[in-house]
Amino acid sequence: MEKYEIRTDLALETRELYKKATHIEDEVPGVQTIVDDSNPNFLITKVQILSEEGANLLGKPIGDYITIESPYMNDEVESIDNELITKIAETIKDVSHIIKKDSVLVVGLGNTDVTPDALGPKVINHLNITRHLAQYAPELLSENTREISAVIPGVLGTTGIETSDIIKGIINETAPDILIVIDALAAKDMNRISRTIQICNTGITPGSGVKNNRSSLTKENLGIPVVAIGVPTVVGIPTIIDEAISYVREKSAEADTVLNEKNYMQDILENKQFDFMVTPNTIDDIISNLARLISEGINEALK
Repeated sequence: MEKYEIRTDLALETRELYKKATHIEDEVPGVQTIVDDSNPNFLITKVQILSEEGANLLGKPIGDYITIESPYMNDEVESIDNELITKIAETIKDVSHIIKKDSVLVVGLGNTDVTPDALGPKVINHLNITRHLAQYAPELLSENTREISAVIPGVLGTTGIETSDIIKGIINETAPDILIVIDALAAKDMNRISRTIQICNTGITPGSGVKNNRSSLTKENLGIPVVAIGVPTVVGIPTIIDEAISYVREKSAEADTVLNEKNYMQDILENKQFDFMVTPNTIDDIISNLARLISEGINEALK
């Protein structure tokens, strides 16, 4: 890999970075990738990390990582929205192997006071919650209705409690069969910001994209399967600079020679004035629309 690190939570991009850094044309050892471009409105990429070798090379756990990319994700076109909602639902069922009797706890990670980080809590606000009715008013529900509960645990800076500890306590008390967590992510490609949804069955480490790692939310730590749903809402300034430098390299052989002699990216990463994350200026509308799409996808998957 390069001497510097580009921040991304997407397995798809981690694979791309590894292949670029190691100059390999074939697949990463221990990894399988399946691309479905049959629908003109969105691109589906399934990255499967199959072995410990693949996990070590990409720095991600063994499992399935499915990304749904669409340039129309923020356009609120009803026909495309319906297709995306259906695909989100299908993907959740695909990676979770959920069955009808499974109860589900949904967790909205993030900070409601920071818009790019508010996706998880906003999704929770639109879910069909049933556990309380199943417990106290079962006559109001149809037969075999799934028990669904949800929580917004907040962030360590405001609660003083690790998110994983809060969720462990809730799991111990309510005994759900499956956990679904929603979080905002970081990406390396600006074109994927707010236009990509990643769904995986390996859990998540809150805050990893912005180097603020908390305890992992995984089956190993929590005792139940964990499905993570995330959307990149921020990109690092060093990543943007790296994209610009790469563009210049492609356009100018002379510039490429000079840039190869100087490790400018290392200087940039070590300069604190560049250590920021940025987000689109329309992030309020973006988060609201994505929360609607994801919540409807979860509702459909858990019917």
